[in-house]
Amino acid sequence: MTITHLITARELEAMGSDARFELIQGALHEMSPSSFNSSRVLTRIALAIGGHVEAHRLGAVTFAEAGFIVEKNPDTVVAPDVAFVQQDRMHLAPKGRGFFPACPDLIVEVISPTDEPLDIRRKQALYERIGIPLVWWIDPDRRTATIYKPGHPTQHLNDTDSLDGGEIVPGFSIPLAKLFDF
Repeated sequence: MTITHLITARELEAMGSDARFELIQGALHEMSPSSFNSSRVLTRIALAIGGHVEAHRLGAVTFAEAGFIVEKNPDTVVAPDVAFVQQDRMHLAPKGRGFFPACPDLIVEVISPTDEPLDIRRKQALYERIGIPLVWWIDPDRRTATIYKPGHPTQHLNDTDSLDGGEIVPGFSIPLAKLFDF
């Protein structure tokens, strides 16, 4: 299939759940499957955040299947590995079908061996440009995490450190080692 025009969020949604793409300023970007160990780390962090968020009624946690419209005209729709939306913004959630029409409050990306460094830098530049309040890049191979918060220095954590939800996910903390120990 050859695309000769910019794709909209609505057109991406019409492709259905089999469409493994993100939309970056109207251009489709294919998402490849994750490695097994990266997927295991992703599951662990998602379950930990999800359990905490549900127990404290803080909002909603989604996996990579959820799309977020973060820019319009041309449209950008991202599907982070894990995303969190605070409760006070849940009124924006679509009823029935549809992508969430705003940015999440937390994005977690788990790096897979198929992720190219240039693509990671481009995606982080997008997250910075659109003002995501908290971004965690987790690297299972290096057993590290890199934390981005607007207006703060980038943090580099190793497996003796803990991820902390701060003001975005109050009360959430998890030792990185717990994500990596199989």
